[in-house]
Amino acid sequence: MILLLVRNCRGLGSLSAVPNLKFLVRYYKPDALFLSETLVFSNKVEEFHHIPGFENCFAVDRQGRGGGLALFWRNTFNCKLLNYSQNHINVEVDEGSRGKWQLTGYYGFPDGRRRRDSWNFIRQLANSTSLPWCIFGDFNDILHAHEKKGRTVRLIDINLDGYPYTWFKSLGTDRAVEERLDRVLANEAWFNLFPNVSLDNLVAPTSDHYPILLTRVPTVRSNKTRKNFRFENAWRIEPSLGDVVKSSWQQHNEGNVIFKLEVLH
Repeated sequence: MILLLVRNCRGLGSLSAVPNLKFLVRYYKPDALFLSETLVFSNKVEEFHHIPGFENCFAVDRQGRGGGLALFWRNTFNCKLLNYSQNHINVEVDEGSRGKWQLTGYYGFPDGRRRRDSWNFIRQLANSTSLPWCIFGDFNDILHAHEKKGRTVRLIDINLDGYPYTWFKSLGTDRAVEERLDRVLANEAWFNLFPNVSLDNLVAPTSDHYPILLTRVPTVRSNKTRKNFRFENAWRIEPSLGDVVKSSWQQHNEGNVIFKLEVLH
């Protein structure tokens, strides 16, 4: 089983950033972790790689006061760096007899006026490889990838389990907005290699983006062992915790208490 954790952390310098990353890594034990919007320089990111428990790290500097990317991975995740930019980190993963595939951690242009630039960039990445390919991360204002299939490489959007939105703004007010900005896309060749995959929304109040977890399982998903939910005390210092719980609860008024608790965690 290979687990890939994706997180727009909105800065590694906040008081709660590292404790919450440590919790996510300790609880889910991902093989690799991709972070966007680290908001720090690469040398600062590299100081963090031993904290989550990964042996390897590659980081891209922030640009001005924004941006910044980082990919952490364990020695058991056999990959090598191919290329990178302010918007992506590209690695080739070697799984021995199963073959090689390409993984891209992606951060879309935050300026909505650059939507076309984002898709042109993804097209360039797709045209640069003949391998099975998976791209994941924060696509920002690219909300409907299926509408773009005719204009770029054919990619399949992996279905998100759990809460349907990954980004929020002004929760608890009449200006509240929630959207799915974080996603995982893959080409058909990648799905042929890994037909049994799942993508889970890990609702956690440490940013305005929820982390998502991609699980590539060698067996059918019905055999997947479910982890028990544990509350992390570090969440209590997050001012948005109440709004996250309230929003998730109200989204499912038709369900009973057990169903609501299931969706909430």
